[in-house]
Amino acid sequence: MAKKTVLIIDESPQFRDYVATKLEAFDLVVVKAVNGVDGAAKILHYRPELIIADYFLSQRDLVSILKAKNADASISSIPVIVCTGKISKEKLVELTQLGVRKIFSKPLKIDQLWQAAGEYLDRKITLDESPSILDAHVNENIVFVEVALGLNFEKISLLEFKLHELMALHSIEIPRFLVMLSNLELKAPDLPKIRRLFEILVGLTRGRVKWVKVLTQSKAVEAALRGLWEFSEMSITDSLESAMDELLDKDKLESFLEGAKPVESASLEMRFDNDKALTDLSNRMRSEGADLKVAVVDDDFIVQEIVKNTFGPSGSTVVAFDDGDDFLKAAPADLDLIFLDLMMPKVDGFAVLEALKAGNNAVPVIVLSALSQRNTVLRAMGYGIRSYITKPLKPDDLLRKTFEVMSSHF
Repeated sequence: MAKKTVLIIDESPQFRDYVATKLEAFDLVVVKAVNGVDGAAKILHYRPELIIADYFLSQRDLVSILKAKNADASISSIPVIVCTGKISKEKLVELTQLGVRKIFSKPLKIDQLWQAAGEYLDRKITLDESPSILDAHVNENIVFVEVALGLNFEKISLLEFKLHELMALHSIEIPRFLVMLSNLELKAPDLPKIRRLFEILVGLTRGRVKWVKVLTQSKAVEAALRGLWEFSEMSITDSLESAMDELLDKDKLESFLEGAKPVESASLEMRFDNDKALTDLSNRMRSEGADLKVAVVDDDFIVQEIVKNTFGPSGSTVVAFDDGDDFLKAAPADLDLIFLDLMMPKVDGFAVLEALKAGNNAVPVIVLSALSQRNTVLRAMGYGIRSYITKPLKPDDLLRKTFEVMSSHF
């Protein structure tokens, strides 16, 4: 029985390779086309069972390719999946009129693509469903890789794609990595996954193992990593300041801590459509943290509403304060967590931290900061703060940071 063929028409070599690697693992033949002219020729030559194409192609546009395909009775029935950035409603309608079965907007949640491809190919394309939150961003030419809750082979493969995109976007030839591992319990089945993760990172540094730093507070995770002999030269620390001191020049440390802003890749999401990790996290917050009492101290009404809308559905109580002065006068005594802005008009976040310290109040604090000046977040760290979120806020980040901070209470 002949193997089914899939044609990928996309000008990103990383995307072509990622999709090809995944599909070939399911006994499919994958043909790659690098532009519109190449794609049109390969449709005629290979007559694939499925075409996956980017909308924006050079040398020949996708619409003309589809019109030519539909005019040829021998290939007109081949299903087409289109992945596209933002296009007009008129163009979307045109694609559907040309017989396009599925149109996915970028950034693409990859599980949607695999589900659709599996339907057209009559092949079940399975995914690793292990809970995992995995992401990457760049600041000061350092690539930050955040891993929480667990490890997932699909997301590790996606990470490799995203890292190539970030390196190209920021013109980074050889990156330095800081890998932040949170709430991670490595078990025997996870060792191939963690090894693959670091193989990717070290490979991108061209074998410079010392350019990969690991931040973890788990001694068990540290022991497991040190057991991977090929990565024995990696620096593993429980201090963000120590890790950054090794990666950055002294004069860049403070500015990094305050100015880190995630830069998202434009092609693929690092989350799935129905992400088990975030579902598990929300469910755990709902079942184990439903009685949390959370304070948000910020003069920005929008920030207050984001926190309320994030925690309200889980059953938590959120009390909001417009200023540090209001908080110090009326804060409930039984708070479980505080989200704290550093810059407010009357009494700022540092005064709040000072008051909490003077009163021996050990309630966990997550700093909210949009600042880019030196010394700000570094100064907050002097009060024992080890967790902060850079604005603008995202609900997923709020949940993840809360889980990290509160995990010892659950």
